[in-house]
Amino acid sequence: MSAPADVLPRPATPGYYASHWRSLDYFNLYRLTLAAALVFTSLLFSDSDLFRPGASERFQGFAYAYLVIAALFVLGIRARWPGFQIQLTAHIIADIIIVTLLMTTSERLAGGLGLLLVISIASGGLVGSGRLTLLYAAMASIAVLLQHGFSILGGSHATDSFFQIGLLCAGYFAIGWLAHALTQRALRSETLAQQQADELALLNRINALAIENSPDGLLAIRGDGVVRHASPRALALLGITAPVIPGVTLLQDCSPELARLVQQVGPGIAPTLSTPTSQVRVRCIPLATPDDSRVLVLEDQSQAEQAAQRLKLAALGRLTANIAHEIRNPLSAISHAAQLLHEDAHDPAQTRLTAIIENNARRLDRLVEEVLTLNRRDRLNPVSFDAASLAALIDELRQTEEIPAEAVIVSMPEPLRFQFDPDHLRQIVWNLLRNAWRYSRKQTGSIRFSAQMSGNSMQLEIADDGPGVAPEQRGKLFEPFCTTDAQGTGLGLFLARELAEANHATLAYVPGAGGARFRLSLYGGE
Repeated sequence: MSAPADVLPRPATPGYYASHWRSLDYFNLYRLTLAAALVFTSLLFSDSDLFRPGASERFQGFAYAYLVIAALFVLGIRARWPGFQIQLTAHIIADIIIVTLLMTTSERLAGGLGLLLVISIASGGLVGSGRLTLLYAAMASIAVLLQHGFSILGGSHATDSFFQIGLLCAGYFAIGWLAHALTQRALRSETLAQQQADELALLNRINALAIENSPDGLLAIRGDGVVRHASPRALALLGITAPVIPGVTLLQDCSPELARLVQQVGPGIAPTLSTPTSQVRVRCIPLATPDDSRVLVLEDQSQAEQAAQRLKLAALGRLTANIAHEIRNPLSAISHAAQLLHEDAHDPAQTRLTAIIENNARRLDRLVEEVLTLNRRDRLNPVSFDAASLAALIDELRQTEEIPAEAVIVSMPEPLRFQFDPDHLRQIVWNLLRNAWRYSRKQTGSIRFSAQMSGNSMQLEIADDGPGVAPEQRGKLFEPFCTTDAQGTGLGLFLARELAEANHATLAYVPGAGGARFRLSLYGGE
């Protein structure tokens, strides 16, 4: 018998499933049918010589009793009370008792009625998973032997008829052992099948999780263009908002561009599809099925480019960090020598040359410091900031850059609180403040700092009144070593964005009219 994997046993009957009760119900249906047939037989042959004199009424009474007992068993099965094994044993005992009593009413029917117990023993073994099968065979044998013994004492049978009864009892034990062996084999097969079903279900869950969390979209289609499966990522990449019904929806209906492109996709060919959300690279993997099913792998090109950019930046970071360490020592010697030359210089031309050396040495030192800071971006030590501490930091950096107080306007709500690494926040604000002052009109209110809280998030904006960023330069703002200033290193904004991401924040350029505007978005603490 096979028990469904998702059906758990009832608390009152541990170890037995709904399939056991269903099998017991079928077994009792056979009993009801047999009892009805015995009642019909007793009515049909009540006046025949099948029965002993005056025994037809007893046969009829036993048959009616058997029918009533079978009907009562239906109530017990429906109520699941008492336990399964108790009910099964009661069914077998009832069969043994009723059949034995029926055998006492007719010598001609005794042998045939005794064979009915074979069905009960076999059914009891199969329904009860092989438990107590041999006990049922022993009980039936004892009952039949007692009945036959009393018949001999009453003079109804000769003593040599014990041989036939012995064969019948041996048949009971043979059937019982066979039912037990077959049931154990079926249980082992069922256990193995259940284990394989559990493993298959686990693999299906793993596959479902892998598909749902894959950065690539997966789309399975038949040869006739019907969609068999579409992952949520695939629908998002294609910009499909309408519901897709597997086995019904046509690819042509939900994505006509992809349907046309699929006709051109072949081995080694991976064209690119423009969607409302991104550029998607399409790869086709045939499944070698009769219906010519294929799996379309949709790769987001922007993510691939970002991954390549991260690898390039990581390699660049390691290289520049090593170079920075090697540069710093000779750079310090050059700076020191330039200072000594400047002190002894009396010629204006010599003074100008030493000034050039010192300025470029300071520029190189700043470049080295920025590279080393970038290499230490993962060393976080977040502290709590509020409106007062953030305003004090801005004022300190303003004084460091020698920016007039009236040129910087700071507005932020009083209940402001967030977590950030102080060195990283200082570096970010310093880069943004220095760039804002460099490109502003250098008037009163040229630089504006504003902060706002929205739930548990905070946005800090730094804006200037300069010419802003040209549209063709906006895509390169945060690339390393990209600058329009001859004196700049091109690492300021790149370093600021990397430090922001290290603190689980984002730094972005906000396009708009009038000057440049940068926004630092993060989640508040505490």
